[in-house]
Amino acid sequence: MDIYYCGFNGFRQVPLAATSDTLTCLTLHTKNAKVVDVGVCWNYLVVAEGDHVTKYGLVNSKPGLVRLEHPPGSGVVTQLSATPRHILCVTSSGECWTHEEGKGWRRVLVETEEAEIKTPSDDTATTSSTVLDDSLEKEQLVLIEDLHEKLDPAKPDQSSTPENDESPIVMCKTACGDYHNLGLDTQGRAYSLPSPLSVTSFPGSPALKVADVACGKEHCMLRTEMGQVFSWGGGSRGQLGHGTLASEDKPRLILALDGMKVTKIATGGWHSAAISECQDLYMFGWNESGQLALPTNLARPAECFSAVEKLLMACCTMQGEDAAVPRGDSEDTEVYRKHGDEDSICTLVDPDKEGLSCYAPAACENPSEYVMVQPLPMLVNISGKDGTDASVVEVGCGSRHTVCLTLGNQLWSFGWNKYGQLGLGDTKSRDEVCRVPTPKSINRFSEIRTLRCGDWGTALLVHNAKKNK
Repeated sequence: MDIYYCGFNGFRQVPLAATSDTLTCLTLHTKNAKVVDVGVCWNYLVVAEGDHVTKYGLVNSKPGLVRLEHPPGSGVVTQLSATPRHILCVTSSGECWTHEEGKGWRRVLVETEEAEIKTPSDDTATTSSTVLDDSLEKEQLVLIEDLHEKLDPAKPDQSSTPENDESPIVMCKTACGDYHNLGLDTQGRAYSLPSPLSVTSFPGSPALKVADVACGKEHCMLRTEMGQVFSWGGGSRGQLGHGTLASEDKPRLILALDGMKVTKIATGGWHSAAISECQDLYMFGWNESGQLALPTNLARPAECFSAVEKLLMACCTMQGEDAAVPRGDSEDTEVYRKHGDEDSICTLVDPDKEGLSCYAPAACENPSEYVMVQPLPMLVNISGKDGTDASVVEVGCGSRHTVCLTLGNQLWSFGWNKYGQLGLGDTKSRDEVCRVPTPKSINRFSEIRTLRCGDWGTALLVHNAKKNK
């Protein structure tokens, strides 16, 4: 399995291309790796492979990489998701673990009883990083501090023993964002970790089996076994797909998608995507960079571009005690190393003085013909040489960009592209669907197995059948 990556590389996410902060074309990251899964954040790329997990990027406030051993006594990592602050994963024993820099691996003790879901306000773009840190540490995860210290040496396998011996919870997938941490078990039950979620068609009806979960920065989606899609969380940019800008405190069925069977879902920063059984792509949410493939004012982007990136830096580059002192580049607030000074991080002006309200009237005024918010699912048209080019089989959403895969291994992208995350060979944003050129090494013998989009990057896991013959 080979890993390809394009996008932000300011922290050496791709060690072989350490001299470039921007990778505008799909670039080989790792060759012949036994890769299980990959996660993309603005500040690092994390890869689960073989007997370890590797973080490439910002490590201990410096560009580099670190190899993490698998969680103690719980098998190997089989799936992972990541935010700029933490990694959330599932192991081969069905346990859920999280990893934070400086704190190491900590077990997420999944509960069987439901708890109240707490939802960010409609204007969460103005929330301070301290609140984000508190929501992660106090409201979302219930973790044990140090498993090694609490285990009885006479029983070395306690760490892999399910908490409930009579009916063990075996996890199979995770998804995480700035406000939510989701899990899915093998029985089709979803969790707002550590508590289970109630997913029903209407009050009092039987619980529905869940097949997939996805998490944006403020919002969540899940897909049931029957192909229904539910969403909840922050909705101020239409990312929930209910036709309004209101937030939801619990999973709510997206009625506009209820007439079809959905087979795939994806969430970005403030936009969402769904693929139907007929392989049609539907998108909804924020479109200020063209991430929904709808016309927008790319010639004069909204001032809130800078506000969003500034908030991201303030929330994710440091621990809670120094969260009030953001770090980064003062021009556009994207953080990267200075040329010629690899081990330092630049200084950023105070975001509180820059007006972080992303929907201030003066900041987001646009002509009526431009679509900034699309609160209902809209079909994305893809024009290709034949029907296979228009048949979408996979989709990934970054902070403000989208990449999709169609039959025949063809990639298409649209949205924000300052760091080349669209893979089009330049840094020009697009509000229309564009074909992504692939390296010659991705040929007719290759199969794109996994597509992952993160904040400012895109990663592919590619299987080359010819090499194994």
